[in-house]
Amino acid sequence: MTKFSSILPSINSDEEYEQLNLKDELFKNAAREILTRHHLPDEPLSLLEGTNIVFSYGSNRIIKIFPPIHHSQFMSESLVMKHLYNKLTVNTPAVEFEGEITGWPYIIMNRLDGIPLEGLWEDLDHHNKVIIMRELGSLIREVHSLPTQGLEAIDCHWDQFITNQINQCVAKHKSTNLPKVLLEQIPEYIKSMVGYLPTIKKPVILTGEYTPMNFLVKQKSGIWHIEGLIDFGDAMLGLPEYDLLGPGAFLIQGDKELLREFLVSYGYSHEDLTDKLSHQLTLLMLLHKYSNLRVQIRIDNWKEKVSNLNDLEKLVWGT
Repeated sequence: MTKFSSILPSINSDEEYEQLNLKDELFKNAAREILTRHHLPDEPLSLLEGTNIVFSYGSNRIIKIFPPIHHSQFMSESLVMKHLYNKLTVNTPAVEFEGEITGWPYIIMNRLDGIPLEGLWEDLDHHNKVIIMRELGSLIREVHSLPTQGLEAIDCHWDQFITNQINQCVAKHKSTNLPKVLLEQIPEYIKSMVGYLPTIKKPVILTGEYTPMNFLVKQKSGIWHIEGLIDFGDAMLGLPEYDLLGPGAFLIQGDKELLREFLVSYGYSHEDLTDKLSHQLTLLMLLHKYSNLRVQIRIDNWKEKVSNLNDLEKLVWGT
């Protein structure tokens, strides 16, 4: 049997991790060692796409292995998965086993029913999209209403977090090749809009990942519905509005009806759907930890449709 100490390499940077061949037999061997450790049967392993190393195991389990540099993601995933389990109207995975192998933490969880919304969304009819957006708004409201006791370790300390995001905003978007005309407007836009950000009263559980890659949907009577929610590696405690950004960029795609249905289902009244809210959401979209507007705004030819950040605000978040 391979010794644990010889299985996985030491990783000290994202660059080193990216250079690894994630399809290498090395990782399957590590997964098999994990199974042996927990006295689980030898069943087929299939590598899935993901930032971390994710295997489908057998017919009903997932193995997720995190490089040492992603230890904070492991901690968030484990904490939040346990916290959410059996508390929502949709399914979330249960942690069956967890541990560490040569410095690489791992989780074995049950596999949920359903298929990812990504890849299916574009082919859904508009009526079904409305249903999904209503369900999504309600789901985020459910998560935000949960108590946060026991999750102090993932508190982002919002005021400090958002200050850091403001300070890094221009450099961040320059690195993603945001069009120069928009990049040049960021400092003045932040200065004029930062006063619209709400004061955080009570931090809520943020997944930061309400994107079509992290919902599982299932068809019932010819209609697709949200069945499960996965991936909590980027979860933190912070300002509720921060979690509304993924749906706006990835799913709503400038459709004003979908935007209104989503926001009202989340809990806003129709009277709340004002320019002030559009200002808040646009600014947060620019300041998001993983903001990359070139790939995240899924509106055809959006860069040709805007000449300034106010245009972008109206296109994405104008109600």
